[in-house]
This record gives sequence, C-alpha cells and structure tokens, in this order.
Amino acid sequence: MEPERSISIQLKSFTNQTISQKLHVSHRFKAVWIRKGSGFWNIAGDVCGVKANDLVLLNNEEERVIEQVTSEEQLEFFIMEFEPRLLFDSGLLPLFTEQVDGYAHRIVAADDAMLLILKSIMDESHNQDGLTNLILISSVMQLLALSARRTGFTPDGGPRVNPLIKQVLAYIDEHYTRRITLTELAGIAHMSSTAFSRYFTKYNGIGPAQYIKRKRIAQAIRLLEETDRTILDIAMDCGFQNISNFYKAFHSLTRRIPGDYRPNRGEK
Repeated sequence: MEPERSISIQLKSFTNQTISQKLHVSHRFKAVWIRKGSGFWNIAGDVCGVKANDLVLLNNEEERVIEQVTSEEQLEFFIMEFEPRLLFDSGLLPLFTEQVDGYAHRIVAADDAMLLILKSIMDESHNQDGLTNLILISSVMQLLALSARRTGFTPDGGPRVNPLIKQVLAYIDEHYTRRITLTELAGIAHMSSTAFSRYFTKYNGIGPAQYIKRKRIAQAIRLLEETDRTILDIAMDCGFQNISNFYKAFHSLTRRIPGDYRPNRGEK
C-alpha cells in the first residue's frame, strides 16, 4: 500500500499538567475520537467543549490547542490521520473543507453504529499484516460516511478529481526535501500556474506552497521530538535551503522556534 493511502493511528492522553500550548502542524486531515474525559479545545479561535464519544473532524489549516481538561480522568484522544487525497472521488472532501458558521471543523456525537466502527478500527490498528491498512481505510471511510449522514451533510456530486493531481501529490511526496516550484507542479498537471493553484486548493484544503511547507515542518517537528539530530541537519533534510528560511517557515506555522519542540528544550 502506498504511503499516501495509509491511515496513521495515535493514542494520546492529556491532563492539565501535560497539555501543551504548542500548535499542531500538518498537511493531513484528522478524525479524533474522544475516548475518555472532557475538556475545552480551542480550534481556530472557536473554544469547543468536547466529551467522551465525540468525533472531531479537523482539516489541515485550522490551528488548535487544548485549553483545559475538565474531567477527573485523563482526556484521551484516538487519532486517525490521513491525506486529503484519500477522500478524492468520495464526495466527502467538503466535510473537511467547507465552513459552517465560519469554521471548517465539525464535532459529531458518535452513535452506536459509529462506536462499533471506532472500536473495530482500534482493534485492527494493533494488527500488522498486509491487509491492515486496507481494512483501516475502508472502516474510516464508512465512519466518515456515517458522520456525514449524522450531520445532514450531502456528499459532493461534482466531477472526479483530475488523475494528474494524484501524480503531483506523489511527486511532492518524493521530492519535498528539495526545492519545488509552482511551475514545475503545474507542468505535471498540464495546467497554467493560476489554474493549478486554484484546483489544488479545492481538493487539498490548502494551496500547493502551504501544503509543502506544512509537510516539511511536520516532518521537522517529528525529527526534533524523536531524534537528537542538529537543527541545521533537520532543516536541510526537510527541504530548506538555509537555516534562516527554516526558522521563518517554522515560526510562521507554530509561532515558536524549533528548539521549543525538543523534549528537553535544550537547543535553540
């Protein structure tokens, strides 16, 4: 299974002592099942109360940070993360990109059918055989379809996504660690730069430059948190031509410096 078709699963727990003000950065969409607890989650300035068995749908643009845990038990998230392209041709993209009352995120109270699927996704995520990702994809798609029905969302019946956009995304996956130009990507799609930017944004939630920047910074954050490689080495490995550009891009998305994401905050 190609990496871009994968479902990434994470389980995270929070208390008022462990919540962080660090902004999350990603080029991917998320469906977050609140497994336990309750709290307040600031999503793009909208302070939302979340509780057990809510399903929160998040796009790749809205900033979010947990403000408070209000339950005695930990606030526990079961996170399903995936590329926007997973929803191509499904009609479900607007579920993550269209705004309602000025916001794109949606909070859905999971019903019994959704909870059964969520529990099966959790069980399947522990398997490691060749069928696991296919089962996760089909289960997540069913979960999102039920979420759409529960919210009264009508799937987009518009035209299918241009297959060349999928080639562009595969090209970005392979080459994001070096300089990529808009002209280069538009050429792959056989479009003008203006038409390509508009089309790319429609189907990915953000424009091509923002998509690449978020992909690079998300990878940089992972390396900062999980390795002891130098910041310069990480910057170069994530496609930045110099350390100054890396710091500017990093701060523009996180409003922090890279060293803040080190577990011991030792390197600035």
